[in-house]
Amino acid sequence: MKPKLLLSVNRSSSGTTSLYHTVWNSKYAHGGIVKESQYLYKMQSPSWQKKIDTYHNNKTWRDVRILKPWSLTRDVFKTTLMGKDINEFFKSEELSLEKYVKYYLRLWETVKNDFQSVADFSNMNGELTEEFLMSIKDELVNNFDIKVLMIFRDPIRRLWSICNRRSGWEDVTPESLLEKYTDANYNPIKHPFIRYVDMYERHVKVWGKEKVKFIISEDFFKGETQSLSNFLEFDILPPVIKSDKTYSMKYDIDSETWKYAYKKFKWLYDEFENTFGFIPDAWIDTGFYK
Repeated sequence: MKPKLLLSVNRSSSGTTSLYHTVWNSKYAHGGIVKESQYLYKMQSPSWQKKIDTYHNNKTWRDVRILKPWSLTRDVFKTTLMGKDINEFFKSEELSLEKYVKYYLRLWETVKNDFQSVADFSNMNGELTEEFLMSIKDELVNNFDIKVLMIFRDPIRRLWSICNRRSGWEDVTPESLLEKYTDANYNPIKHPFIRYVDMYERHVKVWGKEKVKFIISEDFFKGETQSLSNFLEFDILPPVIKSDKTYSMKYDIDSETWKYAYKKFKWLYDEFENTFGFIPDAWIDTGFYK
């Protein structure tokens, strides 16, 4: 029987860190030495890897203080996952699907008595193209039982979280960043939004509808875990809230700002409703919707 590999396909500020803590705390899935290796995206887009190589190539990466998620027990990190195998896995100039498979098979041998699955919670999995996914599909399916999980948060609230966080880095206002991201000339490929429908349909084409599941972030963090439990065929415990960057915002969005953003991105909501047949109640309950 093949080990399970849970692929999280998302972007930041959706609650993925807390979702990872939840599936880990439920003893369903373990991601290994880091929550996000971004390995597959680095394979697909080698030029992008330079942006994150500093982190993985830094000699201090072995320091247990930077292992993610920080609250997890450290026993597994001291066994076969440390040392030569990990150095080879993270060596960006020698990326290969063979190493990716080897890493997760080794991880499975390490955690299989305590967990149901291994996991890759790299947010940049959301940027993997259909062409690239098809190129790696056969090898992954030959070695793993693949399940793909997505968590969708209200698009405007998610964008506003990003604007809040980046405004502190760039010493600008969240409103100015929102204007930048809604500008008609802004490159949509690099947009901090994500087209939920496109991402969902792309993975359904590759893995099959029965292997792909999306959950609504706001509902999940209110305790709605049954649909995820049904998909994973395993009881998932109540959510573990570990990420303060997703829902804690220095500046909350006001109605005028929300309405401005909605005019720009109404098509995202329409696309979602036309595809899935509904708009999540939690998105409507912002008090600003329509």
